[in-house]
Amino acid sequence: MSEYIHEIVLQEFVIDKIADLNLTVQYGHASRMKIIRAVRNNKGTFWDLNAELENGIWIPLEVEWISTNFEQHGHPKSPDFQKFLSGNGVLLVLRRNKEITRVQQVSIFESMAEGQFKKSFSAWFRRKAPAYIEETLKTYMVGEYKREIPRIILYPLSARARANYFGKDAFYRKDESGPFVIGFKSKGYEKNLFIQDLRPNDICLFLDLAGKRETRARFIDRIRRQELPLCRLTGYKIKEQIVEKRASRVKVDDLYWPDEIKSREIIYPYICEVEDHPFISKTDTVFPYIESFTENTWEAFRSCAQYGEYREISPLDFAILISKL
Repeated sequence: MSEYIHEIVLQEFVIDKIADLNLTVQYGHASRMKIIRAVRNNKGTFWDLNAELENGIWIPLEVEWISTNFEQHGHPKSPDFQKFLSGNGVLLVLRRNKEITRVQQVSIFESMAEGQFKKSFSAWFRRKAPAYIEETLKTYMVGEYKREIPRIILYPLSARARANYFGKDAFYRKDESGPFVIGFKSKGYEKNLFIQDLRPNDICLFLDLAGKRETRARFIDRIRRQELPLCRLTGYKIKEQIVEKRASRVKVDDLYWPDEIKSREIIYPYICEVEDHPFISKTDTVFPYIESFTENTWEAFRSCAQYGEYREISPLDFAILISKL
């Protein structure tokens, strides 16, 4: 059986549409009672929902697409199974396909025609789908998800950036007591999601490679023959998440870098603080050839050095590169 829609969606449907389902269950030796409300069970026991009967009593309610899922999910072996039974627990399924010992089952199809359910469920799901998409994907979007590996960004040192950061060789600060920060233009920030995702312990590699623009094949060939000068590769660990300059807790002037001061305009509205000292700094050497680098990795270095693009490399490629310098 193909189930592209998770059971949790059926649970949400039951919570929202319980009154329309017209479900009744046997409660003790009393006559059948209607379920009038259902809420999610947050007690840590296996059943999905708690349901209120028309007499005000709450009972456990486990929701499955079909009966056999109840056993496949191991609920009869749960330490809470006896508590489920003694609490007048009910298994609510879409389709009853097996009787389960001691468990009271109720099928939605016993109180609602299949066509009626399909129409109701489809209309409900279309209304809920945008919220489900947003709720599911936001966990993996920039700034929301958790990760344990650093991102490694390549920061191009154009002539302007070189003057901004290493004009006197040491890393630039507007005054001696000021913070160590790097800046990003709006276009670069908005275009590259990995820039927006910068967090503490990520790494910024300033890259300055000599040479004019050339094809990727020519670029790689020059490196292979040890003919591409590496003017600078300096790495700093990120201390703070990237933010707008004016909203940062790290206070810097609006016109902070030399080119901003000269032009009297904000060029780099996004900043992040870095550690006070680089953990690696190589100057005036040659770029090492690394056999394991893919063409995508080489292209990241070429695009950064020759086109001034912010690019990203993997932590593994970064580790190999450092070991070769």
